[in-house]
Parts: sequence; C-alpha cells; structure tokens
Amino acid sequence: MTRKWYGFLAGATLLGGVACDSGTSTEQDAGLATGALAASLASAPVGYGELASSFVGATAADFSDATLWLAGGREAAFGRDALMGGGLADEFVGGVTFAFDRGPGGPGGRGGHGRGGGHGGPFGEALRCTGAAFNAASQRVDCPTQTVNGLTIVRSAQYRTTAGAVQQAFDTATTNAVNFQERVTGTVTYARAAADTGRGGRRGPGGWGHGRGSVGRLLGDTATILTATTTVAQQSERTTTGLATGATTRTVNGVSGGTENTTGTSSTGAFTARRTTADTTRNVVTPVRAAGATTPTYPTAGTVIRVMTASLSYTGRTPLTYARREVVTYDGTATAKVSITENGTTRSCTQALPRGRLVCP
Repeated sequence: MTRKWYGFLAGATLLGGVACDSGTSTEQDAGLATGALAASLASAPVGYGELASSFVGATAADFSDATLWLAGGREAAFGRDALMGGGLADEFVGGVTFAFDRGPGGPGGRGGHGRGGGHGGPFGEALRCTGAAFNAASQRVDCPTQTVNGLTIVRSAQYRTTAGAVQQAFDTATTNAVNFQERVTGTVTYARAAADTGRGGRRGPGGWGHGRGSVGRLLGDTATILTATTTVAQQSERTTTGLATGATTRTVNGVSGGTENTTGTSSTGAFTARRTTADTTRNVVTPVRAAGATTPTYPTAGTVIRVMTASLSYTGRTPLTYARREVVTYDGTATAKVSITENGTTRSCTQALPRGRLVCP
C-alpha cells in the first residue's frame, strides 16, 4: 500500500468526530433540516462505483442528474437501518458466489469496474478491459485511459505468484495475489433548463437530485437548484491474496477515498456542497467455498472502516456539516458487528450474514 494513503486515511478516520451545528438558529438561518443533510450519505459520490471499495457506487456509465448529491427535498431521509453509500458491497456480506457470475462485462464480471474473470466469486477478480498491456517500467498491467460522461478513469493491476514473482497476465492456477489501483477524476454539470426537457428531447421532471424528494430541491431547503457544477477526485487501492490453486482463504486489504465538490446557483442564492468519502479494508478473510457447496461464503475475520461527511453552505449563511463513521467487524460468526458514530454519538448495531438487515437499538 502506498505511503500517501496512510496520510489520507489518518485524516479521514478523524472525520467521524466532526460536530454538526444543529442548533435551531442555524437551521432557521440556512433553511435546512439536519435529517435531509444526512440523507446525502445514502449514495456514494458520482463515479465511485469505478473504485474498489466497500460502498455500492454508480459507475461513470450510470451517471445521470440523479447521481449528483442524492439528498432531495424535504421528504428525503436516511434510515437508521441503512448503511452509507448504498450499503455494503456484495462481497462484504456473502452476496457473491464462487461461480462465474455474469455482470455487465461478461462472465465473471463486474464489468463497470474494469475487473472480472479470474477465479470468480468475492475478491477473485482479474483486470478486464480492452487493450490492457504490461508496463515493464511499473511492472503493472495498464488499461487504456477512459473518459465516460466527463469522468476520466485510470486503472491498473499487478499479479504475483505465491513466491512473489510478478506476472505479465493473470493465471488462474498460479496467480496468488492481485493489486488493483484506480483513479477517477472529472467534472459534470447540471442545468435545470436542460434537465426539465428530459432525455431524448422529451419533456420530463428532471431535477438535481431527482428521485429523492422534491425535484430540484437541495437538502430539505425551499430553494430550487438552477445550475450546478460537480468536480470529483477519488482513488482506490486493493490487494487480494490467496487466489492460487489450493488456497483455502482469501485475504483483502485496501483503501479508497475522494471528494465531490459542487458549486452552483439556486433560487436562494449561490451555494457550495461537498462530500468526502473514504474506507479502509483491514485483513478481511473470506473462506474459499468447498467443492460442491452451494452456499456463498462471507468474511469471517477483519474490519472495514467507512467514513463520509457532507457539508453545505449558502453565501452569507452559516454552513452545516454532517459526519458519520461505520466500523464493521467480522469475528467468525454469522453476525457482523457494526459500530456507527454520527456527529460524536456512537451506537452498536449488528448485521446477519449473508444479506441480513442492519439492526440497531
């Protein structure tokens, strides 16, 4: 794992302690509801689905006005029985089998991620893109740079044998470790006049944050968004070991993080909105499913730390900030422990594996 990530995550893990100024005067001044601000954590930033992370994010190809800051209007909410960023990705809850699952990229694929094939199943992916080439200088396999809907995607992988030798391509028998690196950057824009027309020239509801509460409304405010420009900068790195033939467990370590900054105009005035997202996967161990078994396996050891913050400010008004930190711990049982800290208040929850609901007191 690169040194720059340690510095980034050291700061990111502190975000869970950021306080939210939710006093009555502040809410009245900004015209906001704290619950609607928290609702922005229900989705991961635009393009985050291109990264290797624990969040369920939309890929660049999935981008639409609806993926920008999904907070919506006064009806928006982020339920106490939910996890941030669309919830935990399937491989973290036992929702992926060790068969060659079919995805957008074909057999074995989560094709939107540029990975697929390999051994199939959770964390058993190989880089999958057209025109991938081995770079002798970096000792990595690089995908060609892509630009999709205004977002630029750079990804690469390094494959190693059990002995640690670098390989120029993934080998289903001898590759034991895979290291992925991804980066997504770019700018997308929204204009209410164009969005109101709808896709294909048809008149439609449109709206920034469409699909969550009142169309074109921001974070429970009465203001209507007129224009918005969102810039994202995010990256990830993940290493999986235990892929070679005969391995009985797979161990995953990784980090992801980034920012989504939006500036725009509204019927109330100019505004700035920001989301910061990060997660850390520490020694998450998933048993390899026995031959002939039909039940997907789930992680039995390790920790996932997930952090998101959201802030909003109008020119001349007091800004609001909402912060949340989730720590998921696997201990070998069929129940994951989930510690959630929101603006300094911590509660203990559980989630049955696989695919159980989050249960909090």
